[in-house]
Amino acid sequence: MFPRLILVLHFLCLAAPCSRGAESEPVDMLYRNWRTREGLPQDHIRAMAGTRDGFLWLGTDSGLARFDGVHFKAFGLHEGLGAVTVQTLYEARDGALWVGTLGGGASVLRGGKLQHAYGSGDGLPSTSVLAVAEDDSGRIVVSTRDGLSRLEDNRFVPFNPPGKKEHQAVKSLFCDLTGTLWVCIAPQEIWRWKADQWMKGSDGGPATASAFCQDREGRLWIGDPDRRLWCRTPESGWRSYQLPVQGGDINMLSSGPDGTVWASMYRRGIFGLQDGGVVVPNTGSANFLDIAETVFVSQDGQLWVGTSTRGLFALTPRKLQLGVVDEEAFGPGANFIGALRETAPGQFLIGSQGRGYYLWQNGAARPVATDPESLPTSNGNAMARTRAGWVLAGGTGGLYDYSHQTGKLSRINPSFQPLTDVWQICEGKFQELWIGLGTGELFRLADKKLTRIGYGGSNDPIKGLAMDNQGALWIGTRGSGLYRWNNNETKRYGTAQGLPSPVIRVLMVDREGSLWVGSAGGGISVLRNDKFVSFSTREGLPDDVVSQLAIDDTGRLWVGTNRGLAVITKEETDAMRSGSPEELHPLLITRADGLRSEEFTITEPFRTSDSRMAFATNDGFALLNPRDFQSDTRTPPVYIEEVSVNGKPVEPVNGELNLPPGTERLEIHFTGLHFGAPERLRFRNRLAGLEDNWGAASTDRRVEYRNLSPGSYQFELSGTIGNGLWSATPATLKVNLAPHFWETNWFRALVIISALAFVGLIVRRRERMKARRKIEALKREQAVQTERARIARDLHDDVGASLTQVALLSELAQGDLNQRPERASAHINEIFTTAQDVTRSLDEIVWAVNPAHDTLESFATFLGAFVQNYTRSAGLTARLDLPATLPATPLSSVIRHHVYLATKEILHNVVKHAWATEVHLSLSIHPGSFHLILEDNGRGLNGTSTPSPGGADGLQNLRERLQQIGGTCVYDSHPGQGTRIEMDVPLDPSQ
Repeated sequence: MFPRLILVLHFLCLAAPCSRGAESEPVDMLYRNWRTREGLPQDHIRAMAGTRDGFLWLGTDSGLARFDGVHFKAFGLHEGLGAVTVQTLYEARDGALWVGTLGGGASVLRGGKLQHAYGSGDGLPSTSVLAVAEDDSGRIVVSTRDGLSRLEDNRFVPFNPPGKKEHQAVKSLFCDLTGTLWVCIAPQEIWRWKADQWMKGSDGGPATASAFCQDREGRLWIGDPDRRLWCRTPESGWRSYQLPVQGGDINMLSSGPDGTVWASMYRRGIFGLQDGGVVVPNTGSANFLDIAETVFVSQDGQLWVGTSTRGLFALTPRKLQLGVVDEEAFGPGANFIGALRETAPGQFLIGSQGRGYYLWQNGAARPVATDPESLPTSNGNAMARTRAGWVLAGGTGGLYDYSHQTGKLSRINPSFQPLTDVWQICEGKFQELWIGLGTGELFRLADKKLTRIGYGGSNDPIKGLAMDNQGALWIGTRGSGLYRWNNNETKRYGTAQGLPSPVIRVLMVDREGSLWVGSAGGGISVLRNDKFVSFSTREGLPDDVVSQLAIDDTGRLWVGTNRGLAVITKEETDAMRSGSPEELHPLLITRADGLRSEEFTITEPFRTSDSRMAFATNDGFALLNPRDFQSDTRTPPVYIEEVSVNGKPVEPVNGELNLPPGTERLEIHFTGLHFGAPERLRFRNRLAGLEDNWGAASTDRRVEYRNLSPGSYQFELSGTIGNGLWSATPATLKVNLAPHFWETNWFRALVIISALAFVGLIVRRRERMKARRKIEALKREQAVQTERARIARDLHDDVGASLTQVALLSELAQGDLNQRPERASAHINEIFTTAQDVTRSLDEIVWAVNPAHDTLESFATFLGAFVQNYTRSAGLTARLDLPATLPATPLSSVIRHHVYLATKEILHNVVKHAWATEVHLSLSIHPGSFHLILEDNGRGLNGTSTPSPGGADGLQNLRERLQQIGGTCVYDSHPGQGTRIEMDVPLDPSQ
């Protein structure tokens, strides 16, 4: 929240040598006020000082505060202050700020941190410190209630003038530019220290002293208890000036950059001495200067006042004068100005919106009567001063002429009809009047004849009339855009011609003949080659609603908006005229400069008889000298105030910040200094290493970065006061973010090498898998070919042989059918048996190749049924020992085929050679294989598992058959005890 402003008069600042005699001249000044509600630790300010970095430091009864124009940063006991009541402040040559307290000794602040507090244990005679200074050798000297002490080897030792008691109070200290240390010892004796010796007195100057200061020209100033200011110059020696006040002591002296010396006197106010005259600030009804304890002028010339009960004040010379109507007397809204003109030097006619007309002069206003009398709530919408000296006013009551003799407004009645609801008046090249109405009608008044002009407009009010150098009349309407009328020829200009808004508020033709248009929402438009080039807030205007336009004698453009009065330099104005500027950097006049309102009304600005300019607002009008408002070419100093990492404050070391791995959030707080108008400060920043370009200008005083990549960065901060000039030397902070080990280059190289190796392994594995799949495909193809060959062999060996036998038997049967029918019958029976065998063989072949039977369960069922059928047909008993449940494990046709044929061959041998009566089949499951046992109770063999020699041996054939599918076959047989054959068959021969 910005402090409120008070109306003041012009401030006298004329640099000149001192002269005797001090005449008092009261001047009004603006003020801003900060108290505890704005962050000040306490409203009682005992001491003020400005450090070389530009900050303002305040000593209060509740601690120390640093002020940047917006925020206060407080220092108290928790920050290391010896005591909270601060009595004096002093910046040493090494940049350290010494803080003298009541009861806490002297504390030292460096780099924004309180580093040490000196007390009685460090040699101070008293912990109540009254003043701090340095001698010519740079050693710190401290005055207390019990005498002087000087810091030697980090310890204070007594430092009193000859003959002075140690317990004698020293009120003030000051070291001038020559190195002389000035000391005021109670009761106000002056002593000087230089070149290792004490000297009493001021060498022809004051006998006593209460305050010291030195101005920029090197002149020494001393305030004495008799309310006189003494000035010593090398050329003329000492001179004194009596302040026009009774009673009171001078608490503090401070010199400004313009040479003015300010003195604060408790309960008497503050006084400024310049050119031998005394300047007495006047703050109107807000009387606070009588409680001023301290006064200080900062580097930028800002005058600061610290009070005993009302906090901090900033006093500013006012550069403009306000003209207002007493609304308590004439009603609210009387200062909402719709028309304004100067009728005589210093006298202004005001047309209000809803409160009639007033005449303002010397700070007072009175109503102006109209003839015939109009309603008191009438609107004054337009005024014009003709080249002949007439002052014309237009409003809801019609068109009026102001009479200096009667002080009234008389209605002008043209011979053929009166005018009503006048919104705009313009004088033409031939002294004719052009009049625009709220109904959208346009009239020309010449030689007492009123002529209606058809320009093609609608019923939208006319609020803009201007005649260019070619005699063409430009007509601005509030809703229908812009028209150009010349000799009954009309052309309308709208968005197609580059006009951004159809609501026109002001027109201006400058000395170069350029047409300027201010609109609602469209900013400023300039006609160039029959097209408009527009400028808005995007280019730097304070607002897009433009109601007033004027160009001063130096070529600067003045723009009245809803957010203040903007002043654009001649260079930028010329660039706007040519359509070339990319950015505008106007000087902005706002409430901070004394305006009561920043909203300027649709009223033409004009130059007054005393070369000032007049601008109307919705709360009075402003009179100002354009020369008093010049572009400020300064750039603000900017500072990085605080850094936090993951929400915790950290302290950079030598402008460098080293962050640990895993830092998620980096927050940087910063500030800048522009005490005259801190609200105009803008900042931009960038993090080099992450951002190449500066960020957009903003009022924000903090920036946050999240999840930065490891590496080195540099944070850069720059500031501007809105003049387009940025800090020449940005504030910087180097930021180093350490990586996790997995974010280091060596780890990345290792990952890359590992990834390449892994990719190589993957590729190799894929190639091997491809080769394996290719081999498996070849094996499958080979298996298919083998299976086909087997089926062909089975068909040939078994089915083919049987069919051949059937053919031979059929031929024999046919030959014996007539001669030996009994033999033919036997042949036919044999044919039947052989056919059954062929059918069974075909069923077995089809079963073996059927995919539906490719499971162990299906095979076990088939094999058990086969053994039962085979033994039954041979007259044997079959005993089966099969698991109740079997897994549906896939079983290839090759395995099924070989196991089946092996079983068949075993059964065939049992039936043919064993003389057995019973066959026992058992099957068991093992991991990765199944075990098949066939045993009989026949006569047995001679031997055990050793096969008989010769390839025709049946047991050897069994073993070879099982080896083809990766299985084994063993037997056990003894004479008279039967034979036991065991076959171990893998479920997957490939494993």
